[in-house]
Amino acid sequence: MGRGPPPRRRTDIEWVAGVAADASWDREFDLATMAGNAFQYFVGHEELSTSLVAIRRALRDGGRFAFDTRNFQVRAWEEWKPSNASEVVDGNGRTLRVSHHVESVVDDVVTFAETTSAHDGTVLRVDRASLRFLEVSKLGAFLSEAGFEIEAQYGGWQHEPVSDASRSIVTIARRT
Repeated sequence: MGRGPPPRRRTDIEWVAGVAADASWDREFDLATMAGNAFQYFVGHEELSTSLVAIRRALRDGGRFAFDTRNFQVRAWEEWKPSNASEVVDGNGRTLRVSHHVESVVDDVVTFAETTSAHDGTVLRVDRASLRFLEVSKLGAFLSEAGFEIEAQYGGWQHEPVSDASRSIVTIARRT
């Protein structure tokens, strides 16, 4: 959410900054991944569909797309209140306060502001974002429409089964 990409310290990896829908790879990879709930930034139907098609095109036959997203059923955004702020320590050792304020919820899209403040309350930055929270069935429909088959789906990183109470949906989809 506005924090920018992580430092690129590895020299054995080709780092490419871009938008999934604009990728032009053709059957070059066995695995595509998306971490940190980045999948939720595909807010619009067309953006999500064209991105999934581009990811599929980049995968070899039988290639896999692995990603995580928050579960719509848990309604995590209801906890995103300034009163639930958290403290983090930045790279310089400063303690910062990070709080969230939901601005709107329209269907499955949540728009919110994230405020980062210094220890004394001085606002350092405000980032706004919108995230899409898909139900499991809608997620499956988008993947199927783009030419993926769900190989495995978990309700967490320890391979828990997906349930209405699962905070995350971890999906491994295979190119069909």
